[in-house]
Amino acid sequence: MQGAPQLAAPSVVDVTSAERLVIVGGGMAAHGFCKRVIGSSQRSRFAISVFGEEPRPAYDRVNLSSLLSGRAESELLLSPRDWYEANDIELHTGRRITRIDLDRQQIHDDRGGVESYDHLVLATGSYPWVPPISGSDSPGVFVYRTIDDLEAIQRYVREHDAKTSAVIGGGLLGLEAAKVITDLGLATTILEVAPGLMPRQLDAQAAKVLREKVESLGVDVHVTRRTKAIEPKDGRLTLQYENAEPTEVDIVLVAAGIRPRDELARDAGLELGPRGGIAVNRRLETSDPHVFAIGECAAVDGHIHGLVAPCYRMADVLAARLAGEQAEFVDSEESVELKLLGVPVITLGKAIGESTSGVVVTHDGENGYRKLILEQGRVVGAASVGEWDDVNLIRMSVAQHKRLWPTQRVRFQRTGMPYAGGTGLQIHQWPGHATVCSCMGITRHQLGLAIADGHSTASQLSAATGAGTACGTCTNLLCELVGEGPEQVNVRGSKVKLVTSVLAACLALALFLMPPLPFATSVQDSWRKIDLFWRDGFIKQVSGFSLLFLMLGALVFSLRKRVKRISFGDYGWWRAAHAAIGTAMLFGLIVHTGVRMGSNLNFALSLTFLLLALVGGLAGIASSLESKLSGDSAMFMRAWRPKLTWIHIALFVPLPALLAGHVFSVYWY
Repeated sequence: MQGAPQLAAPSVVDVTSAERLVIVGGGMAAHGFCKRVIGSSQRSRFAISVFGEEPRPAYDRVNLSSLLSGRAESELLLSPRDWYEANDIELHTGRRITRIDLDRQQIHDDRGGVESYDHLVLATGSYPWVPPISGSDSPGVFVYRTIDDLEAIQRYVREHDAKTSAVIGGGLLGLEAAKVITDLGLATTILEVAPGLMPRQLDAQAAKVLREKVESLGVDVHVTRRTKAIEPKDGRLTLQYENAEPTEVDIVLVAAGIRPRDELARDAGLELGPRGGIAVNRRLETSDPHVFAIGECAAVDGHIHGLVAPCYRMADVLAARLAGEQAEFVDSEESVELKLLGVPVITLGKAIGESTSGVVVTHDGENGYRKLILEQGRVVGAASVGEWDDVNLIRMSVAQHKRLWPTQRVRFQRTGMPYAGGTGLQIHQWPGHATVCSCMGITRHQLGLAIADGHSTASQLSAATGAGTACGTCTNLLCELVGEGPEQVNVRGSKVKLVTSVLAACLALALFLMPPLPFATSVQDSWRKIDLFWRDGFIKQVSGFSLLFLMLGALVFSLRKRVKRISFGDYGWWRAAHAAIGTAMLFGLIVHTGVRMGSNLNFALSLTFLLLALVGGLAGIASSLESKLSGDSAMFMRAWRPKLTWIHIALFVPLPALLAGHVFSVYWY
């Protein structure tokens, strides 16, 4: 077979002596495997050839529907054709492999071509499963899997002026197909045979909430609806059900699931899994020592993985093994973080059916439904339908199997968030094994390595690792990791907060170091008009109670974040006001004391107050700068800001008692 044209740059592979590494399948798993092989230290050992059935290189199936919003097909490609050429990979598109000859170590294609191999990797993926429904091959009935499928659906809708549609299947694929057809402007009905949507991922209550949200968008949902026939008549399609009256639509999409493409392996005599798929061990070896399988076609110890993240982990393992490393594929929970028909749906870690001894804690609030699964008091799984701003912290808790205390369970049931302080844990504090991008299976450690290699922006980090290239929900985490992100927008009051925080920190430090202001040495001294402020009892009472009211004011302004019922006014200006009042209190302290710390109880009060102001000023500086800086500076600010905030709060705790003791001692004595 003729390979791709060579570039002018010298090849890194000696094709006369290199081992022939042939990959059957041109999808996401095959592309991920190629990227990992060319990045390994053993790249020069292999002459790589890729054979794909589709007429184009590998593309992002997860975001296939984005083509309807104007995205170009070229933007969906995981790598352009010249990337394969530049990396000495022979790419053959539009070539269907028809037979594997295990004895001769050869593959045959539909054009009569033959290719020999030393190592054969089967990454043939999956195909849409169509239930045994009479008439499922009628005109107007489509599956939704490829770019060609999407183009055929668009063409049919346009040519037949379709107005109504039905989607058979209410799982992940069905909801994505429903989005496609509604984006084309059709009235849509989802038909699911199970009692709820996404039956593999969601429990009954979560499925109920999802159904309500989907129906609120104008999509009809029918569960426990089994279709037995599709009958074409007069350009329309009649759906006959086993348990309901028939309905008529213009177009039908079947998205009832997928099945592994294992026919090549079966015909060649390779061992298959108990439920189909090419049987492989955890080293991804098939029953033939020269043949491997990865992706949706592989049955690892009998289990088929249908999400992209585990497929990429298989690519990691196989590339490492071919490079001589002792890697093995380890099953991990298949997490889902997607927006289905605009509704955020998240499942992390174990599902309730996978946890035999799990305890379920739920919260059903205005924003949606949330669930935590606990084993022996530790978080092993989570799920939500609807927005969940604090999901990053939950993801971390699942990854670490963090313990959830009884008080935290009660808080979660009441508020939907188990941890006080919300999302205080920043991504740079995550352990290396924690997953940042669930779709691609990218960990915090992998992102750290990419940053060390010089990828210093979110877009560079995404291109280098693949994180954020699927559903995109982790993009803000990438921005946070490199000091970018939505926090960089101008926050109201941020300049006021920064200036007053710097002033407060400097003033508090100065009051620690400077000596007391002197009293006048003579009645004729003009300074006597000044020292009157800390000599005259009445004036001291006025300044003292003014300080008290300022402190109460600062306390009120700090409640905007911590009391949800207080929602009026802009949060940024509330924080700026808190910082400004804190600074004003330091000037009030000078007026009240003349920079005299006092002794015993008064000294403890003054010391606590100055420390409170100093730490508060530093926290305000960190809060103001963390979204304006980048790189290590931003990470440093993000690491210290929550710590300083909690120290600031802790220093306030003894202040009311010390203040009460001070007032009591003044009036008692």
